[in-house]
Amino acid sequence: MAEAFLLLVLSLVATPVASAATLQDMNWQAKTPVQIEEQVDAFPSKDEMLNASDGTLYWVVAVVDGDTVMVSAPDRSLFQVRLLAVDTNEINGPDSTAECYGIEAANFTLDFLKNRAVYLSSDPANQDTDPFGRKLRYVDVLKEDGSIVRLNDALLKAGMATYPTQYPTSTPDTFKSLEDTAKANNLGLWGACK
Repeated sequence: MAEAFLLLVLSLVATPVASAATLQDMNWQAKTPVQIEEQVDAFPSKDEMLNASDGTLYWVVAVVDGDTVMVSAPDRSLFQVRLLAVDTNEINGPDSTAECYGIEAANFTLDFLKNRAVYLSSDPANQDTDPFGRKLRYVDVLKEDGSIVRLNDALLKAGMATYPTQYPTSTPDTFKSLEDTAKANNLGLWGACK
């Protein structure tokens, strides 16, 4: 019901954020997005999405791969976000072939974020950006049932990603536990990429 209402509101105030041609002309970092939306709807209000959260909401306009997305801020600026605490296999490897489970991870991220506004948060244990200028963030999503789910956790839980221990996080035990559970159950890449 909440999703139907949100879709109705969005359909009434829809305005494009960026066309596919505009995004492609901006020459993003040497990766090809899995999907770029031809037209992106307007932002819902903070009250509608997160019950008056004090955070800024962003709209996902492209999924670059399983752990990298492109978002649009309320001022319509575009930037890339590299997810903290996860590492998915590449969809564009050094020889232009996808690595094992790279496409599946990218599709998981795409399905998880499709038609969703997101809340981004940093981790004080890590830097603000990576060497490529991508913002390092956790990505929280409002789901149909009203719950807020973190994409970073969902990727690890489903076995779509590994936890890169060389990059600091405030709660490493949480991420390691999610990875260990997926690995023990042969989920995702743990069952497919031996």
